[in-house]
Order: sequence, then C-alpha cells, then structure tokens
Amino acid sequence: MHKKITMNVFKVFFITITAATLFSCRKYVENVPVQGQRVLVYTNDYRLLMNSRTDSEFGSANAAIIGCDDIDLKDPNLQSEISYNSVYVAQYTWAKPFYIDKEDDFDWNSMYKAIYTFNTVISGVLESKNGSLAEQNAIYAEALIQRAFTYFTLVNSHGKQYDASTAGTDLGVPLLLEARLFVNLQRATVAQVYAQVLKDIETAIPLLPTAKMNSVNPYRGSAYALLAKVHLNMRNFEAARVAAEQALALSNGLNDYNLFVNAAFPTLIQNKEVLLRKIPRLSYAGLQLSEDLLNLLGTKDLRYTLFTRDGSIGYPSFTGRRFFAGAGADNACVGLTVGETWLIRAECLARAGRRADALQALNDLRKFRFTQDDYVALTATSDQQALEMVINERRRELFGTGLRWFDQKRLNKDAAFAKTVTRVYNGTTYTLEPNSNAYVFPFSPIIVNQNPELTQNPN
Repeated sequence: MHKKITMNVFKVFFITITAATLFSCRKYVENVPVQGQRVLVYTNDYRLLMNSRTDSEFGSANAAIIGCDDIDLKDPNLQSEISYNSVYVAQYTWAKPFYIDKEDDFDWNSMYKAIYTFNTVISGVLESKNGSLAEQNAIYAEALIQRAFTYFTLVNSHGKQYDASTAGTDLGVPLLLEARLFVNLQRATVAQVYAQVLKDIETAIPLLPTAKMNSVNPYRGSAYALLAKVHLNMRNFEAARVAAEQALALSNGLNDYNLFVNAAFPTLIQNKEVLLRKIPRLSYAGLQLSEDLLNLLGTKDLRYTLFTRDGSIGYPSFTGRRFFAGAGADNACVGLTVGETWLIRAECLARAGRRADALQALNDLRKFRFTQDDYVALTATSDQQALEMVINERRRELFGTGLRWFDQKRLNKDAAFAKTVTRVYNGTTYTLEPNSNAYVFPFSPIIVNQNPELTQNPN
C-alpha cells in the first residue's frame, strides 16, 4: 500500500500555484480546471515555473556546513547559543538522530518539493502549447539538470559515499521520477541514483543553450560542471577532467578578488563565476572557523580578507573568526562555480600524474586570489604533493559552503587524506572517524514513521 509522503512537496500542487521569476511574478490565469485540480497548459507557464528561485535555489544541508572540519564552535558563547537547538547540537556533534518526536527535516522537504516541480516540468513541457520545440527542449533540459543536481545532493547526504564495489547494494534515497501525490518511499540504491543523475545530465546537455543567460537557469556549461562533479565523486577521474574542460571551454572567467577589497562582492546572480546558483536553505550565523582552516588560509589570502570577519562583529558574538558570505542577501554558493570546476580539472590532472599541468591550473586560479605582491606560485616535487596542494586549495576556495563535508567523505577513500576529526562540546569530546556512519545523514523520524518502507540509516 502506498503511503502519503509527509512533505510539503506532496500536497496538492496545482490548486493555487504562483511562479516567482527573476524578472516578474504572475498567477497562472491560463490554467484550466480538470477534476478539481489545475494543470499547466502553455510553454511559458513552464518557463515561469523553472525561473522560480523558490524551488531551484536550495543546495547542501546545514548539517554539512556545521559538521565539517572547517567549523569549530569552541567559543563558550557559541556552545551556549546552540544548546537551545537540539538539531544544531546533534549535527555539530555528529550524533543521531538529528530530529526528535515530530520535528521535520526541512532540507529534505525543500529538495523533494523541488523534485516534484522538476518532475512536473519534465512530464509536461514537451506537450505544452504556444512554444517552439527549441523552447520546450531547453525548459525540459533545465528541469533534468535541476533534478540531477538535487538527487546528487540528496544521495550524498543520506547515502554512503559512492564505491563501485558496493554502490549496487548501498541504500541511497527514494528515486521519484513522476509528479505523483501518493508514492512508495522505498530507497533506491546509490548506484541507481547515480545512474539516473548521469542519465538526466547526458540527456539534457545537447538540448541546453551554450550561452549562459543567468546563474539560476542551467545551460550547457553548468551541465558539464555538474557532470564533472559527479564523475569526480565516482572516482572516474578521466571522465571528470574531460567534463570539467568542456565546462571551462564555455565559461572560464575568474573574478580578480583584488577588485573587491574596497568594493561590494557581486551577488550570486551577478557573479560571473557562478554557473548554477544554489544556497543552503538555512545556515547558522555563528560559523566559527577552525584554527586548522585559518592556518591553511593565512592572512594574505584575499579569501581571508573577503570571506572572514572578526567574531565580535555581528551576532552571536564570539572570540575568533567567522565566515562572512558577503554584504548582500545571498548566502554562500553551494552550487556550481568556475573556481570549483577549475580545481576539479587540477585534481584530475594531478591524479593522472600530469603534475606540471595540474600546477599550472592551480596557479592560474591562485593569481586571482592574492595581491600581486603576495602571490607566490606553488611548486611540487612529486605528484602526491601536487595533489595535496589541490585538495588544500579546495578548502581555501570552498570554505563556508559545506562542500568540505562531501570532500571529507569522498577523500576518506584515499588513505593519504582519510582524517579523524575531534571537537569538544560542553566538556565532552566527540570523534568523527573516516567512513563513519555519521557521514550518512538520518531521515526525520516523522517521515520514517509514516512511511515504514523507508529504511532508516544506522547510528
């Protein structure tokens, strides 16, 4: 018997639907009633739906941000502050469950709500009216990329790290490919989810425009960037390099951070490095940066200048350095960027023994992250040292986004990078071992209780 999903996503979707777009907002006045519901009719209705940031903008979960080793909430003020939020405490100490009683997982809800929207577009836009085939194909492809990104995030949050030898039996997440209200939430395997993600991306690529319109709507460059990221996570390093280079052939512009020392940093929509805008649904304001990260950054790195602030500035106040996403309304970008794609290419080159090419790519990025006086080109005497430099650069480039959590998770498969993390909360020491079950986020009990076919992750 199919269970009713306990998510906002699976409530009646078309009873009253409004699309918030980048440039306008209107109600779907053209919709026609069918058996008490409303359906989308025109191609432009689907365009407005895909332009909506409400469904498309959410990326990694707060648990990834607060749980990674870039963050260390050791200041007593912060420990007292989070003590009032049991979810934050559980996520910070890598304890399960995150949620108790009837608490819901709003990260999960938001992403499956978005998937419902993307499935609606995928199933209907090619049959819509008053649109050209090119328009319909582009909208269809955008929905495929958005669905692929969302499932990639979900499976890496709630499933084990992809391992070719076990992915066929490791449990992933429910793989819902139709916009239905009553469904079975049995988990697909990690391999099945990854296969669908790759299928969606590869189907979408030839249908997408090659020119970037904005950072909300996917285009071919963002699709290749996502493909590179997926292959990197699967340890298909040559395929990841090829995809990264295809993405960079379409968009490779890097921001010169020198230009923003005394000027506002561009928003994610304005930022030329953002290939696909995604933000955390929620991020704790008091993100105290770990000494480990700060030592790696150093004070001459312009990413230190632009994206950290004294902890005494802002709320909650603490001693140390806090992550600062910028003065605008956006949070950190957890989507797809030129900088990360550049580093995916560099990592794959280093892993292939192409040390000189890897260092060239690495240094080409770093030139834009230091003043001319402070920039020093990195050199390496071995392929392994070059690889370590790339991994360290990923931490510098991506801190504050939670993407480090997923790097920790995948790098635990490399003996040279597997890391045990410890932190102290309220006088108790907590330890995160490599390949621990803590790297697999739990499901909210309320969802499992109402959908018993959804197997809970182990503690």
